[in-house]
This record gives sequence, structure tokens and C-alpha cells, in this order.
Amino acid sequence: MKEHKGVTALLRTAERERRCAIGKAGDAIYHALRRRVKALEVVSPYPNLFADVLYWNNLDPEERSLHVIRSLAQHHPRWTFAGLSAACVYGYQHSYALHDGSVSIASPKGSGHGVAKQLRRLYMHKIPRRRFHGIPVTSPARTLIDCAAIPFADALAIYDSALRNGHVTIADVETLMIQIACDEAAVAKLLKHANPLRENGGESWTYAHIIGLGYAEPSFQAEFANPETPSMPYRVDFCWRLADGRVIVGEYDGMAKYADTSNPNRASLQAKLDYEHRREHALKSQGVTAVTHLFYEDVKDSARLDAKLAGAGVPRIR
Repeated sequence: MKEHKGVTALLRTAERERRCAIGKAGDAIYHALRRRVKALEVVSPYPNLFADVLYWNNLDPEERSLHVIRSLAQHHPRWTFAGLSAACVYGYQHSYALHDGSVSIASPKGSGHGVAKQLRRLYMHKIPRRRFHGIPVTSPARTLIDCAAIPFADALAIYDSALRNGHVTIADVETLMIQIACDEAAVAKLLKHANPLRENGGESWTYAHIIGLGYAEPSFQAEFANPETPSMPYRVDFCWRLADGRVIVGEYDGMAKYADTSNPNRASLQAKLDYEHRREHALKSQGVTAVTHLFYEDVKDSARLDAKLAGAGVPRIR
């Protein structure tokens, strides 16, 4: 389709500001944007919001949500973003799979969907409004309470991340929990297991599945001497020290630890494997009796995870 200078300028300005372009219903540029949506040159992830399709396709799911949120914050300055939307603004780690195109805001008038099908309203009698990076959001404690509606294994990553960032304490959430109507059982379970020592969302997610299968609680980020660089000890994701002297280490390796071909400066696959071999040798020389590597595919499949943990000798407590 022939270039429209007004559309191009609007889209490029929005891209520089890391948001979607905002259309004005009825004007010429809006109609030009709608024609380009039909021609698959532009996407409209939310009513009256637009982005160049190539630009949009290069964004991950979280960034897409943030682009919509930034636009809506500009267009509706009185809105307060809540739930997963607020967690995104705060930068709390979570699974991309949670993003379904919806946006959540706090509402004193009732819960449910808004005029746009993507808009979810979360009822709050009193909205604890904050500003983070210029965007109105619910307080960290209220955000965590609302995120308890997310499945436990995914919500735990958000709780761990908020604690790790120092935005909130367990006591903050407990205090608010008894003051408002919420799913106290879900929040209490998350607070019981939340731990800022887990370094990323993958570790939180893996831990949730480990205890979900009834295995014993591990310790986190246990340190072992590094003979090659003594000032940088090895830290392992999960460690079980058993009464009979066995020491079992679990490492969450994600989906593509050794297969990332996108970075031109990456170490060679062989160098990575050699490093892991030296690291594992050093761990075993310090009493570690088993090292099990847990990949995304293992954790996602409960039978595979169960087999790996059982095979490594991790004790089951229920």
C-alpha cells in the first residue's frame, strides 16, 4: 500500500516512545490505519491502538503488553493498572505464556470486562495507587495479592521477583491480606514458599513443580569452592544435604542453554560443555554425590521431572 506520511510519522513517534500509536476515531489518519490493518501492514492489539506489523512481531509478549499499557496510560491518565499488568510495569519476572492480550485495571465500581473485550476490571473499594516509571499502578503488595489468582507455579515467580527487587516484604502483603477481601489461602501459600534467593523466574517455576510432586525442600544458591577462580565460588540452584551424607545438586538449565545461536559472540558449544564438565568435577570433589540438570521440557512434564528427581535420589516427603 502507498506510504501515508501521517501514518508513518505517528507510528515512528510511538516506536520511539516504546508504545502503540493512538488513533483518533473518525479522522483521516485513523481510517488510513484501519485500511493498513486490513492489508496486514499494521496491527491493532487494542481498540484505537496501532503498531507497524514488522515492529510488533519483533517484540516479546511482555513488551507487547507494556506497549499497550503505556499507550492506555497516556490516553486514560486516571486508570490504575493492576494484577499482571502492574507486575509487568514493575518488571517482575513471569512466564510469557500468561500474556493473552488482556489489560487489567483497578476499579471501585465493580469487576469484570470493560468496554473493550481485552480490558479486565479488578474491583477495589480503595485503590492503593502508585506511579512507577510514570505509569499509575497498584501498590506492590496489592499487585501480589491480585496475582495470586494466577496458577501457583507461575505466580511464585512474580512473588520471588518482587521480594528480590526489594519492592515489598512478606509482612506488607500479610498486613494488606487481612484488610481486604481476597483468596487468603492462595496468598498464604505463595508467601509460605516465596524466597528472594531464587535468582530468576525459571528457578521459581521449577521449585514450584518440585514441591508440587512432594519432594523435600532444597536450599538455594548453595556455594562451593571454584578452584579456577576462588573469588567466584560456584553457586547451585538447588541443593539437598541428606542425613546419610549424600549431597544432591539440581540445576535449572532452561530451554536452550547450549543451543543459543543468536549471539555471534557466544562461546562455542564445546567450550560450554568443557566448563560444565570442570564445574561438575569440582562439585563432586567437594562431596556432591549427584548432579541433575533440569531442562524446561523436564519441568513441564511432571513424569519426566519425577523420574529425574527420583533417579538422583532426592527424597520424597509425601
